[in-house]
Amino acid sequence: MKQRIQTQAVSRRRFLGQTAVGLGITCTGAKAIGEVAAGEPSGKPLQFGVVTDVHYADADTRGSRHYRDSIGKLGQAIETFNKLNLAFVIELGDFVDAGGSKEDELTYLQTIDKVYQGFQGDRHYVMGNHCLNAFTKQEFLAACGSKSKRSYYSFDCGGYHFVVLDANFKRDGSPYANGNFSWTDTWIAESEQQWLKADLAAAGDTKTIAFLHQNLHDEKNAHGVKNAPDVRRILEEAGNVVAVFQGHDHSGGYVRIGGIHYTTLKAMVEGPAPENNSYAIVAVDAAGRIKLEGLGRQKDVAFD
Repeated sequence: MKQRIQTQAVSRRRFLGQTAVGLGITCTGAKAIGEVAAGEPSGKPLQFGVVTDVHYADADTRGSRHYRDSIGKLGQAIETFNKLNLAFVIELGDFVDAGGSKEDELTYLQTIDKVYQGFQGDRHYVMGNHCLNAFTKQEFLAACGSKSKRSYYSFDCGGYHFVVLDANFKRDGSPYANGNFSWTDTWIAESEQQWLKADLAAAGDTKTIAFLHQNLHDEKNAHGVKNAPDVRRILEEAGNVVAVFQGHDHSGGYVRIGGIHYTTLKAMVEGPAPENNSYAIVAVDAAGRIKLEGLGRQKDVAFD
């Protein structure tokens, strides 16, 4: 049964006091497909930063999307994350928007990634459909300097397990590439599902958080992964997944299904800077309790 979003006003002083800023937690780094290393819980809260749907492009505003403003918005987020000494940062896809040519998009990617590289810690990239307007997955990851050469992988940090998923596959299992896709035809391939089962099983009792671009909570929505029920079943049967963070639907939202929290973050690209920025800090403690502090348009979310 889906539950409506629950929000709680949390002051920055109270939030930071509860989450022990400045712990200097070190992550083990990204692991290739099939590799997993169990971490030992530190007993201290783990904090990480999240942004999504940056959609940077050197392009005029279209509708509510202010493409050029994303440079300043992301810069503000990175400055905040660095001050708080977060364990890592992750962007949930659609890092860039479409350009007139592959060369244009490469310039966009290099420009916005230079801002992202300002984070003084581990950076992670989730594959979004717009990331593949002009690139293959391998080209995108290579161009942005991702430590992982795979579009789906896992890593451990501070005693927690994290899984990065890729739903940029067509129904026939072929990957999105060079604009060859329809953004509503989004699936998690069978091979990735099998990897996910094995990865979660290897993680054992380690509390796990998953990240992806498209939405896993509602396969009937245009933003949803079409075989989401199959993937949710894998997450639920593993018994160690506590939360999923996703983007794609720019309006954001929250539901709880099968005991797992599904949070969709608001898009950074929406609205002019600086008053319309949107990003978040997530804190998870040793008991698996999760708090999300939203900044800008992103609301706080209190997880039961």
